[in-house]
Amino acid sequence: MTDPTNPTPPDEPHEPPQPPMAPVAGPASESNLVGPAAAAAPGKRSNVRAWALGGIALAVILCCGGAVIGAFNGDDSTPTASASSSPATSPTSASPTTVAPTTAAPTSAIPSPTKAAPPPKPKPPSYKTLSERQWKLIAKNPDGYLGKTYVVYGRVTQFDAATGTDSFRADVAHRRMAEEYDYETNTILNGSESDLDNLVEDDIFRANVTVLGSFSYDTQIGGETTVALLRVDSIKVL
Repeated sequence: MTDPTNPTPPDEPHEPPQPPMAPVAGPASESNLVGPAAAAAPGKRSNVRAWALGGIALAVILCCGGAVIGAFNGDDSTPTASASSSPATSPTSASPTTVAPTTAAPTSAIPSPTKAAPPPKPKPPSYKTLSERQWKLIAKNPDGYLGKTYVVYGRVTQFDAATGTDSFRADVAHRRMAEEYDYETNTILNGSESDLDNLVEDDIFRANVTVLGSFSYDTQIGGETTVALLRVDSIKVL
């Protein structure tokens, strides 16, 4: 029997049991939130779903990126593989030719001789006239004027068998003198026999000469003298 003073409390209503929730893919720490614990924390469940969706999206992006990179790598390696796998071309051996060598026929043309240009004619020397002082300087040191060309005047003092037919002795001056005794400088002159053929002693002459230096000879009295030696290039009896 029941005590009337202690009424029996009514039965508490019982919540119907909830079915267990399926595990959600995501981080390992949140995949275990199932059952009553997940029902007790609805905020955490929404966070778990967001993380799970983010992880799936990231996995999809990584997979797509890997596929694209693999495709590019595959395209780059294809030409290399094909280039390396292409067979090497073997050199072709050329067949020997059987053409006989041709011989050129000898030419009968005779080369014409080349005509050499004649050498240029030497420029004729110019013969300078002298002053009295210039002629005295030449007579004093004829070796210092070797090869110089001048115009001189003189009188033949010896032209005989002793001097020969191509040399003579004369008294020479820088110009034609009024008297034959005004030619004072003893000089030896030589030239071609043809140019001197018409010349004799005591002739007064005008001559174009070249200085050959000094010349020494023995005198008739047993001494020796040194004089200027001139080459006659042209001569004229005055």
